[in-house]
Amino acid sequence: MDSLNQSIAARIDGLRSALSSKEAFVQAFETKASASANVDEKRNVWKNEDLDISPKADRTWRWFDYASFWWTYGFTPGTWSVGSSLVAVGLTGWQSVICIFFGYLFGAIGAVLHSRSAAVYHFGFPVESRIIWGLRGAYFPVLLRALTALIWTGVSIIQGGYFTTIVLRCIFGHSFWIGIENTIPKSAGITVQQLIGLIVYWIATCWILNVPVPKLRRAFEVKAVLLPPVTIALFAWCMWRGADAPTRKLKGAAGVALHGSALGWAMVGGINAIMGKTSTLVVNQPDIARYSKTKWAPFWSQLISLPLGNAGCAALGIFATVRIYNVWGNLDWNVWTLCHDILDHEWNAGSRTLICLLNLIFMFAQAVGDQGANVIPFGADATLLLPRWLNIKRGMWLSYILGVVICPWHILANASGFLTFLGGYSIFLGPILGIFLTDYFVVRKGNVYIHDLFDSSGRYWHNYGIGWRPIVAFIVPVAFVLPGFATKFNVKLDGQLGWSRLYSFSWFFTCTLASVIYFAIACIGTYAAEEKKMPFEALASEVYIEEEDPASSPVTRLSMEVETKV
Repeated sequence: MDSLNQSIAARIDGLRSALSSKEAFVQAFETKASASANVDEKRNVWKNEDLDISPKADRTWRWFDYASFWWTYGFTPGTWSVGSSLVAVGLTGWQSVICIFFGYLFGAIGAVLHSRSAAVYHFGFPVESRIIWGLRGAYFPVLLRALTALIWTGVSIIQGGYFTTIVLRCIFGHSFWIGIENTIPKSAGITVQQLIGLIVYWIATCWILNVPVPKLRRAFEVKAVLLPPVTIALFAWCMWRGADAPTRKLKGAAGVALHGSALGWAMVGGINAIMGKTSTLVVNQPDIARYSKTKWAPFWSQLISLPLGNAGCAALGIFATVRIYNVWGNLDWNVWTLCHDILDHEWNAGSRTLICLLNLIFMFAQAVGDQGANVIPFGADATLLLPRWLNIKRGMWLSYILGVVICPWHILANASGFLTFLGGYSIFLGPILGIFLTDYFVVRKGNVYIHDLFDSSGRYWHNYGIGWRPIVAFIVPVAFVLPGFATKFNVKLDGQLGWSRLYSFSWFFTCTLASVIYFAIACIGTYAAEEKKMPFEALASEVYIEEEDPASSPVTRLSMEVETKV
């Protein structure tokens, strides 16, 4: 108790000192100038402690940490819901499994390829964006990704709140679930009980934001042990409970079973929706891969664990949803609805205890998974927007606060709306990924000049700090699929069927077309001429950071011209 009082007193004294003058305030709240331990280093407006290259001490993630990240991300309620939501819009179980497998397989390939640059050079997505978009132009992809990461943070928080609501219902029974009057209008998409659960969940999980990212890998390892068994147990119970139930015929949104071209396009849309779910994670990967201990650690671990873990859990959700539908006639496409359905039909001490324990683990899994998938990436984006005042940790707190402010419960109101949301924003992230991969592997052949990433007079300044090539490669494919996106909101257009079908595979279309356009215009002029002459990742073979004292010399072999090196 004495140590706690002393800690509180020290914090109060520090706050008083910070408020004593303008200079003291700036000194107390501004971020470090770089990742270096040198406190006297001159501040660079393009750099701070987290925008800088990750120091060797922070490179702690091994192959099993990345495997745990994706394996546990797969065995989450969100992945369960994606699979079963395909059933809710009319696909059969095996049709949904096919969509899921191919969707996550393509996502795994994208995640592995996009991890490479960060695993080699140890920078995050905001700094990586400067290579192509320019030091000023990088704000566009960062803002775009920050928006999607924020939306997903909010979705994850409300999902955690739903699990917390179930825990409270199990503990307090009818006095909580029925005894508290719901005074919130139905149109709001949330009840008083769910709002209470959201608040409790937020308070119970916000402490995770203080865990340093290099150490967060331990939480994923714990999650990898706890989550799969309980998810499989829930699936096994559903299969056992509906073993003798007669089969009910599933119908689509139009009230009839899907077949022919309608079925084919529904499956294409399902694959696109799965890619929409993974597109944020694929684009986010540099913010995790930068902490890789070796450049190969994120390769096979992600390529195998991502499709297996995600497709496996989604398949469990699909068949459990179908089996419970046969028993009670309710299409419980998400886990929290399923748990409430179980409590409604199996209200006894044993069921309440098991459902309570199950959802406590889901709460932990939801909070940990949200960090790596959304909160950390948003925190990284925030460092680029206000590098002097925001580091990753402060950006994470901002994400956790704004994630509730955006009222994300509307997104989860129904299955079709959820899939529309998943597929919608992927049309903007697909081109970004295609451009990055083409630039790193084909145009620059894996060669990056680290020093120029933080220098307005360097080669990544482009034209007035903005690269025009990625802008063209981004706008053209997005323009083609925007009409199809508009049709999802009941906008009537000429040739509506064609636009709608193009939108059904929008992620693949925008990613591929952006890659082709970017490669074509990258051949114009002397763009990346030095890198094109080099062997693949020739610059990465140099020791570009003095590991013992990263501030000892601002000039490294990577910041030299090719002629100078020769």
